[in-house]
Amino acid sequence: MYKRVIYENWADWVPYVAFGITALVFFSFVIRAITLRKERADAMARLPLDN
Repeated sequence: MYKRVIYENWADWVPYVAFGITALVFFSFVIRAITLRKERADAMARLPLDN
């Protein structure tokens, strides 16, 4: 009635790949935020209030 779950070797790597992609995106945002010019950061901070 119930079938066994087939466990493949590629399933071992899925969490590592997902974490790597998440870390890559996070660190790219951090690097971009660090290298952002002050004038651009101020303009982006005022963006929702400029109507």
